[in-house]
Amino acid sequence: MTPTEDLINEHKAIKVMLSIMSKIAENIKANKGYYIKDVEQIVDFLKIFADKCHHGKEENVLFPALVLAGIPKENGPIGVMLQEHTLGRGYIKEINRGLENCKLGDTCSSELIAANLTNYVNLLQNHIQKEENILFPMANKTLSEQIQKEIFEQFEKIEEDVVGHGIHEQYHELLNQLKSKYIG
Repeated sequence: MTPTEDLINEHKAIKVMLSIMSKIAENIKANKGYYIKDVEQIVDFLKIFADKCHHGKEENVLFPALVLAGIPKENGPIGVMLQEHTLGRGYIKEINRGLENCKLGDTCSSELIAANLTNYVNLLQNHIQKEENILFPMANKTLSEQIQKEIFEQFEKIEEDVVGHGIHEQYHELLNQLKSKYIG
């Protein structure tokens, strides 16, 4: 498996979560209610699976390899991706802030949660499209087979050392549970 194939596989899981997040945001906006625990689990998924694992692989391994191969970090796709990762972290922080306010009984925090769920979904949908249609083909073309093999090995190390053994599987189970609850 190539590094970009691995990242695309993770995108598939992230896209399922984005669909769930959209549905929860719709429910909140329609005053249908939602489960704080579900949104807490979504925040955990975003922090660990999407950010620490997926974005970690990109920021700590793939992007530096691309820069070494001659693709500029600034004023190009890598700079845009890094900027969007930072923006996404801000939305996650705001969702979390909304959750904390809800626990304290602040009803208007549901609107904050819904707005930031929607902002994150829109950001990531566009972000994934840019990666899969621009950055990843560029990486496949620029990086040698040997470099890609080394990158993939580093990806596996990140999954094991940074994220932890069996965590991916736990998140896929969470996705299945939330998917059946919100999407059907």
